[in-house]
Amino acid sequence: MAEHDSSREDLPAPAVSSLEDERRKRRFDEFVRTHRGFLLGLATKLCRSQFDPNDLVQDVLERTWKHFDKIPAEANPRAWLARVMQNLFVDWIRKRRSNPPRVSIDDTPVAAPVPEIAEWWSELGAEDVRARVNELGSELRGVFELHAFESCSYEEISRRLSIPKATVGTRLLRARRKLKRLLGAGREAEDGDDD
Repeated sequence: MAEHDSSREDLPAPAVSSLEDERRKRRFDEFVRTHRGFLLGLATKLCRSQFDPNDLVQDVLERTWKHFDKIPAEANPRAWLARVMQNLFVDWIRKRRSNPPRVSIDDTPVAAPVPEIAEWWSELGAEDVRARVNELGSELRGVFELHAFESCSYEEISRRLSIPKATVGTRLLRARRKLKRLLGAGREAEDGDDD
């Protein structure tokens, strides 16, 4: 009898396990065909533009393959798959939050400052600005002078000119924009004279 047992140990593994594996693969393939469309639709809703829905479906199918034999027979497969997908998606979100994307500094192009603009602004003096302020309309000029030359707050300008505080901000913004254009136009005229 001992001889008989030792001869069994030398025999190759029975073909039953490969047959069972083949049946499991077929059942799983059928399961995937039946539920893949559902999974892709759910993944698309979850991922929106944050992740690739196909990657999420693939991860769910991998997890399902690992636990395919453990799915209870009475379980609703779509509900089970939806739960697995939601759990995986939450894990993805947590990973993203804990590991913010890194941007290499080397990949970010940095433009060198344009020397002409830097020189142009650095050459401006208070007299240049005061001369151009006179070209502003009276509404804009009054607000700009009080703020820039007398260091008045928005509230004080509002009170002194009897205008709403929001109007002070709007006029100041318009005055700055117009001054920038006027000073730039003056610079272009000087450059034209040099030619």
